[in-house]
Amino acid sequence: MTAASSKGELPEGWRLDGEQLVLEAELHGWKLTVVTLLSAPWDGPASLRIDPPDDPRAEVGTDGITAELMRSISLAEIRRTARELRARLGRSAADATTAAVLHRVETERDYALMAREYVHLVQQGYRSPVTRLASAWGLSRNTISGRIRRARAMGFLDGPPGRPADRLTEKARRHLEGDDGRVAERARNGER
Repeated sequence: MTAASSKGELPEGWRLDGEQLVLEAELHGWKLTVVTLLSAPWDGPASLRIDPPDDPRAEVGTDGITAELMRSISLAEIRRTARELRARLGRSAADATTAAVLHRVETERDYALMAREYVHLVQQGYRSPVTRLASAWGLSRNTISGRIRRARAMGFLDGPPGRPADRLTEKARRHLEGDDGRVAERARNGER
């Protein structure tokens, strides 16, 4: 997201239209419109539309809607931005949505946050919490799976041998100490 989004403005190209977040962008001369429903139980787009330019004589960078044109649409970035905007508007995709968005996991605190999100999904009964995290964060399943294995090896996750981890360790809880208070304070101040 852009810096403007932290000041209460929407990033360039995004607008709020009732119960919809709408992204309008130019794509090789074509008009891209992506709609995300604020009331949907998922974070991804509900619709995607590609239209020719308003002026039929305008030059476009492709010969119609091509595979190349479709591949140039960054759905992962659109999903990430929509998810962040929904959270900022207080419209997250219900309890099934993970609270933290971690595109990078580098510090011990990052691993503790990620472990907390994973355990939260396990406790909610998700059959594949790794897949849910990968989808929510716009990352590959392999990336998330590797991070979960590393978090367990680093002592942040615990559970029965050969089974998914189902609880945080004391080490993880120490890194998260006071986190609920900070999250509540940021929410009161309108921050993320």
